[in-house]
Amino acid sequence: MYTEKTSNGILYTEEIASIDGASFMLFPEKGHTPEMIAEATRELRSERDVVSLTVATETDRDELYRSGIFKHPAIRTLRWYEINADDLKVLRRERRKGTTIDSYVENFVPPFTAETKERNQKKYGDRIFDR
Repeated sequence: MYTEKTSNGILYTEEIASIDGASFMLFPEKGHTPEMIAEATRELRSERDVVSLTVATETDRDELYRSGIFKHPAIRTLRWYEINADDLKVLRRERRKGTTIDSYVENFVPPFTAETKERNQKKYGDRIFDR
């Protein structure tokens, strides 16, 4: 997934959807008006090969935050089953509070690595180690 901003400052993600083009998702913030969203939509449609274009939901915002956690350089040595990023209530709470990805990783990942690994091993069994 690729992120960028439109010329009027609205964050969007882009993912290849098919040979016809990409899927785009806009992430407007509180200061962005409906007119600004419409302008960003026109910009993308006129400059890019748009297969689909949507506005992010709360769940989409949570997933963008979560993907940032998994991309964080401080956790590159960890396996997926050691990274504490599965509790969607915690993710949403921290995202809404404005907790940066750096702060989330610092406060919620290394201190809980063993606990997260144990929880995932109980949930998925030893097959998690085969990947």
